[in-house]
Amino acid sequence: MATPALCRQVFGVRLTIWGVALALIAAGTWAAWTTRQVIALTKREVVTVRLSQIMGDFVTAEARAGRPADETKRATQAYLAALDASVDALGQDGRTVLVAEAVVAGSAEDVTETVRRDVARRLGALTDVRR
Repeated sequence: MATPALCRQVFGVRLTIWGVALALIAAGTWAAWTTRQVIALTKREVVTVRLSQIMGDFVTAEARAGRPADETKRATQAYLAALDASVDALGQDGRTVLVAEAVVAGSAEDVTETVRRDVARRLGALTDVRR
């Protein structure tokens, strides 16, 4: 005698019950994962950096230095690479880095001086390697 498709059983439990149980487990796992992700986002720190001020200070210093064009070009490339690495490092720590000039209002921490010191440290390490 053939058994109807809806009455099939595995370990004495109908397949529809297994399907419902599996769906509930999947929904519970997804809900736990989603909750963890949302909580992690609320802990994220938002900081700002005044890149125009940092670059303006560098350009002013280079203009006053009176170096040859090729040396200025190399110094600018090294400075931009160090600045990019410094801002990237801030983002790796779980921070969201915003350019201060693009922020209209808010209470985000300004880390411009931290970036400036890190760039100087990176450039110092770079000049030590070149010697």
